[in-house]
Amino acid sequence: MSKLQFTVYEFMSIVGYLDEQRKVAGKGLPKKAPEASVYDEWIDQWREMEKRSDALGPMERADLLFDGKVTINAITADHLREVIGVVEIMLDQQQQLIDDDDPDADLEDLAMWRNRLRDLNGVLASFGA
Repeated sequence: MSKLQFTVYEFMSIVGYLDEQRKVAGKGLPKKAPEASVYDEWIDQWREMEKRSDALGPMERADLLFDGKVTINAITADHLREVIGVVEIMLDQQQQLIDDDDPDADLEDLAMWRNRLRDLNGVLASFGA
């Protein structure tokens, strides 16, 4: 088990992706999140953070998303692998936006996800996994 810290934006993005996968699974498509998913551990905190951010004005919301932190006090190797998989998807999506010259492409987001992936893989390596 290890402790992790994410920006609120990273946390919301990761759990938001898993939430979307659960919604897709609920429409008769294959379930993409395993039953013992990190989603089940984090969804209540995500919902609370979503309510809190929705109640803020645009500037306060931006401050929360990018300056606020979410600390995960303990994570298992299996859950960490799941999070790493989602971060890889976020990284790939941002790279695709850049490759496509999409107006939503953001080099800073790409660098953020690259750094997060490197950090998470380092934590995973410390598990001896």
